[in-house]
Amino acid sequence: MLDVSSLRHEKERIYLIICMLIGGIVWFALIWVAWLLVIPVVIISWLFGQYFKAYIYGNAIRVSQEQFKEIHEVVKEMTRELNIAGIPDVFILSGQGNLNSLAVNFLSGRYILLYGELVDLSLKRDAHAELRMIIGHELAHHALGHVNLWRNLLLLPSKIIPFLGGAYSRACELSADRVGMALARDGEAARKALLALTVGSEALAAELDTEAFIAQEKYIPPVMGFIYELYSSHPRMSVRISELKKYEKNIPLLFRSSMIINASSTKVAETCEKTAPVITEPAEEIAVALQQRYCSSCGQKVLDSDRFCYNCGHKL
Repeated sequence: MLDVSSLRHEKERIYLIICMLIGGIVWFALIWVAWLLVIPVVIISWLFGQYFKAYIYGNAIRVSQEQFKEIHEVVKEMTRELNIAGIPDVFILSGQGNLNSLAVNFLSGRYILLYGELVDLSLKRDAHAELRMIIGHELAHHALGHVNLWRNLLLLPSKIIPFLGGAYSRACELSADRVGMALARDGEAARKALLALTVGSEALAAELDTEAFIAQEKYIPPVMGFIYELYSSHPRMSVRISELKKYEKNIPLLFRSSMIINASSTKVAETCEKTAPVITEPAEEIAVALQQRYCSSCGQKVLDSDRFCYNCGHKL
């Protein structure tokens, strides 16, 4: 189980506290009228949710056991790792040339939208870990409460303070990137996913140099770069990639394949100490005993239904 809170970016922690304090004070001051907003908010959210469902179910493909089963299994696995109650509905739709993905939340349901062009950018290059990064990033917004209706209502008064809302939004993106990288189980692939999203070209994505892109930061004019950042809901991509690099360097990823195998081995050994002689077989035999399946190339745990390893792309 992934401790999502531990991956929350330091800036988000600070801005979240500030925004909650401001929101709490304002709503408390308006307590005599604040409760009157609850019913309209519930009704409006329900109506928007129904309208959204009317659009999405008729104009996008829902990921399920019947449609794109491999992606569905990845979403199920990540949902368990993030301890999210209920699997968000994932839809793939045309972005009309745009590369994007979204996390959406209504009272009637939670959703993740993946533009087909962005999915193609990963799958056509067999960059399956990059797709894990993209999906994990959007799931992180749900797990961290970034799209929660009631939290956003609480934080709403803080948006009247210039630039505070934008600062909080940018910090949320950095937190989601961290979670996406942990779920991708590959720091380089996580950075490449953001870099491929930046260039938007399948032909050029394989030739991208992460270090060269990060080095472009030094050419950004300091004053205008700061002003640009103030008005942005997302950090510059060069900043996001640089932040991921620093995070991976200072804090080991939580889902290395060796850690998973060792944890499984330890759990089996502890159980067997109580019921039978200690098992000392290799990790592969322990995995068989647990009815687990691992990639022969990198050792990553995979599902029986997987046709390829989502960590290294190896054909199973």
